This record gives sequence, C-alpha cells and structure tokens, in this order.
Amino acid sequence: MLSYMRHMYTQVPTRHRRPPTQRQPSHSKRYFSYLLVAALLIIVIRIAITHSSSAIPEVKSGIIGYCLDDHRGRLVENNPVDSWSCNGTAAQNWTVAGDTITHDKNYCLSVAGNGSQAGDKIVLADCDGSSGQVWASAVDGLENPDSGRCLAIPSDKTSAQLTLASCGELTLPNEAWQAAGYHKNDTAGASISCSGTEGQKVACYAAKQWVVWNSGTVNHSILLNDYSDDNGYEEWCADFISYVYQQAGYPFHYGERDGWDEYLAYNIQNQGGFTYHAAAGYTPRAGDVAYFDYSDGHVEIVAVGGTKPIFIYGDSGTTDPSTGNGDMAENSITNDGTKGQVIYYLSPS
Repeated sequence: MLSYMRHMYTQVPTRHRRPPTQRQPSHSKRYFSYLLVAALLIIVIRIAITHSSSAIPEVKSGIIGYCLDDHRGRLVENNPVDSWSCNGTAAQNWTVAGDTITHDKNYCLSVAGNGSQAGDKIVLADCDGSSGQVWASAVDGLENPDSGRCLAIPSDKTSAQLTLASCGELTLPNEAWQAAGYHKNDTAGASISCSGTEGQKVACYAAKQWVVWNSGTVNHSILLNDYSDDNGYEEWCADFISYVYQQAGYPFHYGERDGWDEYLAYNIQNQGGFTYHAAAGYTPRAGDVAYFDYSDGHVEIVAVGGTKPIFIYGDSGTTDPSTGNGDMAENSITNDGTKGQVIYYLSPS
C-alpha cells in the first residue's frame, strides 16, 4: 500500500498536447516573435535610461500637467528645452538657485546665442554666466532681465520648444512657471549681467535688486539704508528709483541729498534726461519711471515694457516682516481702484 502511494505521488503528470487540428508555429514565426519582444524590450529600456524616474524638483508650467523638460533627456550643447507632460523623470530635473536654472549640474537654461528677441529659442548650454542664462521671477513667470523678455510656451501648444516672449501674458498659463525654492541661496544677484540701452540697463538693475531682496542673503535693513543713502527708513519708492538709476550708471544730478538721491516721488521728473508721456495711449518701455497719482505721489520702475508692463518698486504701504518697514513689490497694476492710477511715464533718453 505504501509503495503504491509513493508511486502515485512520484508520477510525472501527463503533458497536455495540442489537438492534432492545431498547427504548430513554424520556427521562422517563433523567431520573428522573439525579435519583436526583444525590440520592444530595447525600446522600454531606452525610455527608462533616457527618463529614469526619481523624486526631483520640477519647474511646472501654468498649463496643468506640463513641466520644463530637456528634450529626450539629451545632455548635449544646444539641445532644445521644451514643455512636456510632468513625469518625474531626470529630463525634468532642474536646480533653481538665485538667478540661474541648471540641469545635470553642467548645463543651464539658456537663450540660444544669448538672443534677446521674441521668438528666440530656449536651449541647454554650458553654464558660463552669460546674460542669456539669467532668469528672475516676474509676477507668475520667469524673466530674462537683459532682454526684458520672458520664458514661454508658444501659443496654442503644449509640447513644444520654449521661446522668449514679450512678457505680455504672465498671468496666462503659457507664460506662467512655478519653481520650488526660487530666489533661495542666491549670491546677492552678483552674476546678473546688465547691458543694452539706458532703459534696458535700468530695468535689469531693478530686476537684480528684486532677486537680491527676495534671496534673503542680504539683510533688508542694510538694503533699505543703501536705497535711502544711509538716511534711515522713509517712504522709499523714489529712493529706490534713484538708487537703481545710479547703479545702472545714470545717477540723478539734482537729488535732494548726495546728488543722485531723490526721495520725493513728484520731484523725479525734475532730474532731467526724461521724456514725458501721458499714460493714455503710450506703451511703456523697460526702464521707464511710472508716476501714480496716489496721495503724496508714487513712482515705480518699468521692469518689462509692453501693453501689460511689469513694475518693481519700494512699497511703503505694506510691511516687510523682517524689518517692520516697507516691502519691495512687483506687479502689473496700473489702476489700483480708489488708491489711484498711473498718469504718466518718464522715459530715459
């Protein structure tokens, strides 16, 4: 009995065979199937290598579900930078620090050829500190201060190579970008290079101070003293204008203190070298001074010109938590309700 049971449990099961009517696949067909599987595996492996998944810091587009992307994950000079579905891959791994956006440590988000015109392409390039690799926060977008233009996805597209745009749609999805930690660990904006016309330089220096102020690397009390020429805290919108013009190489000649330093908003127009433009019908340009008819007057610098300009200014109406005094601000407001509106622009020569 035991031997019978042992024999029963050690029997090899009968193999199932196909019915005689089913034809066996030929060797050539089986070989083709193996090749097809192998090819699919190679494609999958290549995709995995190109976009190896990891927990990474993404720069997200205002178009929901899309991110800043190194096209096909290629680490080569002048590789296109595009928008692509957010996928947590290495191709979308960007480090945002101060005024640069780097990829794989050695490559920077760059305007091809350091261009400055709307439509110029955005690429990867070796990090060299050139003006085409500088990016500053501008409302909801990212501005290249030297050109006064912004990072954008071409209109009506989602997966496309990025370009420079006029910064006219920063509140719309294709020009909006969200980068975690932006303005952190900045080196006081030292790498921002400013060139071009007087207005472009002024706008660039205003953007530079915006980066410095938001970086946290310089004490705000020290910055306020710099802007006001060591005269302590005051309503500093005009101080900031005169400081930026001085830093850009165009100091005021008739300032109320050290020549360049002007602290009354209305008196900015008396400094000379400006062309007056009524706000109605005028398209402001980078570096213009915008005068608002608020109580006691108020002035702001046009950081980015156009039909929807971007302003940077000292805002005494808000409180900077680190000093208890005024904060620096940036926005596109030309009419602030009952508070007032911009009534004219002063354009540098």
